[in-house]
Amino acid sequence: MSTTIKTCALILFLALFVTSCTSVNNLVESGHYEEAVAVAQRRLTGKQKKNPKYVRALEEAFNRANSRDMEQARRMIDGGNTDWARVHGIYAKVDRRQRALEPLLPLTDKNGYRADLRFARVEKLLANASESAAAQLYDQALTLLDDGRNGDKQAARSAYARFDEVDRFRRNFRNAEELQREAFELGKVYIAVDVINESGGYLPAGFERELLRVRTANMDSRWRYYDFDRRRGKAYDYDAQIVIRDIAVSPERLTERRYTDEREITDGTEYVLDANGNVLRDSLGNDVTRPRRVLVRADVVEVLQTKSAVVTGSLLLYDNRERRVVDSEDLTAEAFFENYASTFNGDRRALSSDSRRRIGNRPVDFPSDEALILDAAEVLKPQLQERLARSYRTI
Repeated sequence: MSTTIKTCALILFLALFVTSCTSVNNLVESGHYEEAVAVAQRRLTGKQKKNPKYVRALEEAFNRANSRDMEQARRMIDGGNTDWARVHGIYAKVDRRQRALEPLLPLTDKNGYRADLRFARVEKLLANASESAAAQLYDQALTLLDDGRNGDKQAARSAYARFDEVDRFRRNFRNAEELQREAFELGKVYIAVDVINESGGYLPAGFERELLRVRTANMDSRWRYYDFDRRRGKAYDYDAQIVIRDIAVSPERLTERRYTDEREITDGTEYVLDANGNVLRDSLGNDVTRPRRVLVRADVVEVLQTKSAVVTGSLLLYDNRERRVVDSEDLTAEAFFENYASTFNGDRRALSSDSRRRIGNRPVDFPSDEALILDAAEVLKPQLQERLARSYRTI
């Protein structure tokens, strides 16, 4: 390696080294102690000869971070109305920071300087904060639970979540588990789904059953339960009413179209005649022939059968406690029957590619009004499922 290359490499190494040290020192000076500790710790881990600048930076950042956090926790406690969950979080952060440095202890640089890392005793503080946070959250959950007992579903759900937090700080705290089960039951919402026919028309047998055979996998949740078969004696929080307002079935329509396909095709051969009407012969005395072109025809009859059923209505969400409609959305579904039949008379060779593709179907019996309305119910089901699943915005 040439002297120039060695010199450049040395300069680059020194530049990176100086930049790195400057960076960690800047972090300390700017108050970013956590970042400074992390950078210095990475630089020192696994090194036999530890860089003095990183040792000093780690010492200063660690001590400042601990001092800051412990002072913050003290002020929060002395200030009254303490948020014990936050206090616990501060002590837990100090504990994690201290445990992370244990593998480096004792921390001595290559010159023999031993870092003075001032550890805080947080074990008892953590235990006390954990107990206090559990008690505080428990009291908050009790207040929310009382509101839930008075019919506030959202308060009951918040109480359920708050009891979860209690368990995070202290397992089996007092009777939190029992009260959480009560909050869960109070937070549930039961919705009965019914079909109401206000169209003045006849709903075929099985229409309601078919309409209510929706998949509930994406609808039921921890808090919402749908009943498509109303249970006697069950108190429901909401009624989801599928109101059928109009049923319209079109007449059976049969549209006929007639047209003719013509095509000139080659059909065998024919003799070539001379000017006198005799068969022309070639130089060898053979009869001269040519392809015979003929015009062929096919008369096509097309029949289009159509019939449709349109069901319109709305989905009403009725709050049984407040005795009022809290949401309403329109519903529309159309079932469409279509059959295309095509026949022809004449020469098949005359048929165009489009005509040939459609030939062969035959007219069929039109579906009954009842069958088409049931098909409309099948079309309506995905809409109904989507609208019910979106009811979480209201419930």
